[in-house]
Amino acid sequence: MRELFHDLRYGWRMLQKTPGLTTLIVMMIAIGVGANSAVFSIFAATLLRPLPYDKPSELVHLNGSRKQGSFQEQPFSYPNFADIRDRNQVFSSMGAYSGTTAILSSKDGAQQVLTPVASAGFFETLGVKPILGNTFRIGDELGQSAPVVMLTYGGWQRYFGGSPDVAGKTMALDGELSTVIGVLPQGFQFGPSQSGDIWQSMRVKEWKARRNAFWLNPVARLRAGVNSQQAQAGISALASQLEQQYPDDNAGIGVQLVSLDEKLVGSIRPVLQLLMATVAFVLLITCANVAGLLLARSAPRQKEISIRVALGARRGRILRQMLTESVLLALLGGTVGTMAAVWLVPAIIRLIPQVELAAMPSLQNLHVNPGVLAFSLGLSCLTGILFGIMPALQILKPDLRQELQDAGRSSVGSGHHSFRNILVVSEVALAVVLLVGAGLMLRSLQQVLNQDPGFDTSNLLTLGLALPEKAYTDGPKQQEFQRRLLKEIQALPGVKSVAAVSIVPLSGSGNTSRFDVEGHPKATGGEEYEASTPTVTSNYFEVMRIPLKAGRFFGDQDKLKSNSVLVNQALADQVFHGQNPVGKRINFTYTSESNLHEIVGVVGNENVDRLDARMQPIVYDTFEQSPNTYFSLVVRTHQLPETLANTVEKKVHEIDSQVAVSNVASMAQIIGDSPTMVLRAYPAYLLAGFAGTALLLAVLGIYGLLAYSVVQRKRELGLRLALGAEPRDLRRLVVANGVKLTLLGAAFGIACAFGVARLISSLLFGVTSTDAWTFTGVCFLLIFATLPATCIPAFRATRVDPMESLRCE
Repeated sequence: MRELFHDLRYGWRMLQKTPGLTTLIVMMIAIGVGANSAVFSIFAATLLRPLPYDKPSELVHLNGSRKQGSFQEQPFSYPNFADIRDRNQVFSSMGAYSGTTAILSSKDGAQQVLTPVASAGFFETLGVKPILGNTFRIGDELGQSAPVVMLTYGGWQRYFGGSPDVAGKTMALDGELSTVIGVLPQGFQFGPSQSGDIWQSMRVKEWKARRNAFWLNPVARLRAGVNSQQAQAGISALASQLEQQYPDDNAGIGVQLVSLDEKLVGSIRPVLQLLMATVAFVLLITCANVAGLLLARSAPRQKEISIRVALGARRGRILRQMLTESVLLALLGGTVGTMAAVWLVPAIIRLIPQVELAAMPSLQNLHVNPGVLAFSLGLSCLTGILFGIMPALQILKPDLRQELQDAGRSSVGSGHHSFRNILVVSEVALAVVLLVGAGLMLRSLQQVLNQDPGFDTSNLLTLGLALPEKAYTDGPKQQEFQRRLLKEIQALPGVKSVAAVSIVPLSGSGNTSRFDVEGHPKATGGEEYEASTPTVTSNYFEVMRIPLKAGRFFGDQDKLKSNSVLVNQALADQVFHGQNPVGKRINFTYTSESNLHEIVGVVGNENVDRLDARMQPIVYDTFEQSPNTYFSLVVRTHQLPETLANTVEKKVHEIDSQVAVSNVASMAQIIGDSPTMVLRAYPAYLLAGFAGTALLLAVLGIYGLLAYSVVQRKRELGLRLALGAEPRDLRRLVVANGVKLTLLGAAFGIACAFGVARLISSLLFGVTSTDAWTFTGVCFLLIFATLPATCIPAFRATRVDPMESLRCE
């Protein structure tokens, strides 16, 4: 311990002798450790921290699966859920949830809020106990009592001020009083779309017998002694029984089990793993750079070390002293890096759109915790050993005579140059790998943004509306309000046109329905299809600028119960295989009665889901035929849509103040805040930032090596000038060395990048892992970036004084 304190004091004095170099090294280490600590904080909170439920490893999520059709993963119907819940032998408990919204009426007006629904047993399955009151019961689910709700801790504080006697109080949801029966514990959150403050009890009503209406998401807890493979086998067998028992509704439908953790964070896992690998590469480049700087710093001490070894000093003792200095440097840099991470973590999280951040409670109010501090400390020590061990070994070579001669002549042995060359080549190679990865991600993002969504996204304002059902009890009232609203908004200054739709395109929400074609019913062997089913006003396609491909648009002849529909080109291609579908009739199978609709036209494909998804089949209905209390407006404007948002919302409330307005956004905002952009733009920009940092470090490494080489070869260069060499010859000599190292690093980097690119191929869209534009662009960027790093030392080489070199000789 005494020797350790001595080494620390000695190391600190040595660092103080070169303050500039020490500061540079500390800042480089801070970059590497800070980036790793920040990303590790997010990685640990999202992927390493267990779900905040009781024994989360026992929890599984059930997904319905179809062998055919465009929508191969789907929720459950209530009868299928109930049968599996009651008949399975592999789960100890089971519940279900579904996302929905409701109109909350209060003295401050009406607002549309998220109100996810849950079945009896849902919270018990998760192991979540209310801090006040009770959870839902089977009687609530079957409608044997008045509507009941549970509040999250935040909802309890927000709506009732944390009143301890909240149980028994009521809330007006969709014009009906619902009784509060319990409060969930603080911090409870579930699912990517279940961030509401109010949980409603499931009320199956007419859904109780609707086996072909798919809307529930089951969650189950494995029985003791049952693993996931056994559970999958048992549930698959039960699904086969249900398929045989109910062939009309369950044909081709299976069940797939995934861990609840995978369901909730599986989509973000590859992105965070990529970012962790990226910052690890940045740290390796930092270590290589610092190792090179330490090697340069150790050259003036070569004579000192050689003399100490010659006088009998143990090499292990000297190695420990030098490693102590390296670790001391690393701890200083790690301290600064951790302080930077404290700022960097919230800065990175602020880049996540609020809509998505609300679905990730583990990231909300995230900060650098003791676990991250321990990680940073260990990482700093490891970093110090990594970048300190090789320079220390280099100056403890056994050829003391040669080292003393080199030290006395103020030169550096060939081993030092070889080692520094290897470090620089490694830096360049790692930087190239990161640049290729970032380039592929950015190219992929560009391809997504260049996707044609099938409609004009410019100057488009959207907002959701919910009419109070007590006031708008029937279709004629709903239609009259909608007609008046569209007419008055159309008259607003700055509004070009306006229409209504039940599903805002690219919002990632909506519903699907299954259907077959007249003459080919499923019962006689025909194939059943599935499509998104938005409801629109007749002018919707004109407002959205969606072209007509065949037949006609909706018109005045399409009145209530006329059963006319439009389909998109994707459905026409999938179902009718090149034939003209106009005049054909389809039958929706969600009821046992015949529900025939005639196709009167085919329109262009519109992306209702997300930009990076293939076009799905769509069947359009009209509000004239199917009025609803929930719909959205799409407003085409002459100016920036955001400037008209308040005006349009004000007009809605002038007509009826009890209409709830929600999700007011331009189409550009919808695209920017979509999960697609979060999973593509967010990691692409971060990866590009880290890759740029890696490139900067690599360029600094090349510059440092060449500048150091010029200083160490000062006498040699002077002698060359004295013997008649031209300045351009010296410049060529230095530049050639830099170009050689750059090309070697680029070659190794490109070779490695081909392998790494294949690992991230699942994150790419519209770009192959061997995209020539990306690899070519990285090479040009590398040449452009390293040009100053080679030219500046080259020009300095020509400023050597030949007379000074001759005097030294």
